[in-house]
Amino acid sequence: MTSERHNGQELTAETRALLQKNHTRLVTEGLPALSTAEGRFDDFSRGLDGLLFDFSRVLLDAPTLDVLLDGAREIGLEAQRDALFAGDNVNSTEQRPALHMALRSPDVLAHVGGDEAARVTQAMKTMLVWADLLHEGELPGAPDKRVRHIIHVGIGGSLLGTQLVVEALDRGTSPLTVHFLGSVDAVLRERLMRQLDPAETMVVLVSKSFSTGDTLLHGRRLRDWLARHLGEEEGAGRLFAVTSQVERAGAFGIAPERLLYFSDWVGGRYSLWSPVSLSAAGVIGSHAFRELLAGAAAMDRHFQRAPLEDNLPVLYGLIGAWHRNICGHAAWGVMPYDQRLRLLPAWMQQLVMESNGKSVTRDGRPVPLKTAPVVFGETGTEAQHSVFQAMHQGADVVPLNFIGVIRPDHDDREAQNELLANLFAQLKALAEGRDAAATRAGIGDIDDDLLAQRTFAGNRPSELILLDRLDPKRLGMLLALYEHKVFVESVLWNINAFDQWGVELGKTLAPGIQSALAGKADAPAGVDAIIDYVASVRTHG
Repeated sequence: MTSERHNGQELTAETRALLQKNHTRLVTEGLPALSTAEGRFDDFSRGLDGLLFDFSRVLLDAPTLDVLLDGAREIGLEAQRDALFAGDNVNSTEQRPALHMALRSPDVLAHVGGDEAARVTQAMKTMLVWADLLHEGELPGAPDKRVRHIIHVGIGGSLLGTQLVVEALDRGTSPLTVHFLGSVDAVLRERLMRQLDPAETMVVLVSKSFSTGDTLLHGRRLRDWLARHLGEEEGAGRLFAVTSQVERAGAFGIAPERLLYFSDWVGGRYSLWSPVSLSAAGVIGSHAFRELLAGAAAMDRHFQRAPLEDNLPVLYGLIGAWHRNICGHAAWGVMPYDQRLRLLPAWMQQLVMESNGKSVTRDGRPVPLKTAPVVFGETGTEAQHSVFQAMHQGADVVPLNFIGVIRPDHDDREAQNELLANLFAQLKALAEGRDAAATRAGIGDIDDDLLAQRTFAGNRPSELILLDRLDPKRLGMLLALYEHKVFVESVLWNINAFDQWGVELGKTLAPGIQSALAGKADAPAGVDAIIDYVASVRTHG
């Protein structure tokens, strides 16, 4: 259903003007003074069940935060949040709801209702049953067949979230290893087919539309590989699919008993909560996957019920808009200080840039504001030896999002203390910097020209998310926090966070170019010269 609740507007010009005035004042005051003021941490941090959000090193004060909160109320953020959870068609260009929260909350699933809700529930139950079989190395539907390897084939949201969950939560309790196959580049696929035993391998094709060219090409090659080594019948028994288009998957040759359904109102970048994550659930087990869902549901409830001034996703989204539209920051760095979260920056990159990389409002007008920043990231402490030079002394100020974990999955307290010390040192150095006097005091006699190279301006904002531990529940909370942050930003910019038309044009053009590369059609203008060059190299070496 459609609702007036989400026919909003972007932050008003009056609100933005007041924020700009406050920004000018805050720049004069400076982040070093703000961030070290008495009571700053208590006033500018919020927590929820083992997840701390510390924004005390953002160039904000209480009056400015109040202006942001009032601006959010003025444009109807609360009503638009309610519309999201009520199952309204918040994805206005495709006339769909965005109900990925229903996968982790019975209350939200109730808004789906009817046969569709029953179908979703059954698919999730089946996925969790299969997960426990896989966790013990058993092929679903064939108790006498073993599985040691899963080849998970997908692209973008059909792969990234699942891969992140595996890397973050794999505790080595299952004999299962998952190999992720995304890009249509055949190098990795050919390597896997050489290295793996088909009799111990299961292939899962993940595609909502079951028409994604990359996924289907890999699927055909892997289907043939299984059949060639195991025979048609046994090979087919190791080929599974997760899709909203079960008829297309059936036509591909996948039997109904090896299909898992997920709804077309689950966007790819929001699909890790669905049967798309069969591979991850197999690695971590059904209990852990349920805990992941429970953590996300806890953040959903917090987003729905907490007052705006204490609401983590709301505050986080307001800070994102503040940085982008008032401070003028064009990029945002995601820096997890835990190797298990190595893939978080890539997942965040898709979530932020595919959701909010829009220049048109929901009603078709040019957006008067800058929208999604460029997102990048690296794990600490590796980032300190690569991108952090530019973060500390580069010409552009880039807000950074740090993620740390207090209790790791090991007993090396010394190593963990060193990791956290490096993280906290970055927070302090970015915010406070080091002026010429402090540099001279620390280094001693130094030439003036070298002194300039050794000083740090500071005034570089950062946010910190600190987890008590990285377990399934906290990971679910963390990822749902980011999802809702992005939604809040989309409301502030009056854009649709749930479509992705920008990815379509290149996909539309690719088949004609592919025909030209195969010599079956004339090369389109604009790429004809480069196609001729490719043909020349292929012909003459």
